[in-house]
Amino acid sequence: MINKGFTLIETLVAVLLLAVAIVGPLTIASKGLTATLVAKDQFIGFYLAQDAIEQVRFLRDSACLATPGDSTGCPSGVWLSGLNNCLVSVNPNGCILDSLASNPATPAACGSTCDIMRYDATNHIFNYNPAMPLTPQQFIRTVKITNTTPDEAVVTVEVNWVDRAGITRIPITVRENIFRWQ
Repeated sequence: MINKGFTLIETLVAVLLLAVAIVGPLTIASKGLTATLVAKDQFIGFYLAQDAIEQVRFLRDSACLATPGDSTGCPSGVWLSGLNNCLVSVNPNGCILDSLASNPATPAACGSTCDIMRYDATNHIFNYNPAMPLTPQQFIRTVKITNTTPDEAVVTVEVNWVDRAGITRIPITVRENIFRWQ
């Protein structure tokens, strides 16, 4: 007499093959999602760094335009006057600044570490307003300016963060030379 149907071992092998066929694509999808979240944080970090560079340029230009110069342009002692807290010679830990000039209104010196940026979900902006909740990606932006010559300075912005999984990521560092242009 021949029994027709599956034995227990055949069933287990079929279930194992089905599980392997499902786990592979799910693992790939999971890794892709993780890579996407890391890339998103890197983009945000880069744009936060670039935003700080643009704010430093704005403060430099505002200081020069607000002070009448002579025929040589902006006086050399004035062009970085609004950025004193960011100068490494004054504060080696750097400073924080808000591109919306609301909190803090001027660059504020960092203590041993700079403050964590907060995300305003209503206006979709990052700032230092303590009334805003912390975001899962805790971005810390540090601005340092090294005055190399009377007419040139190096601006270094470093953005560090801890991602949703609690992993500290490699910081984004942007450096740019600025000049007393007037």
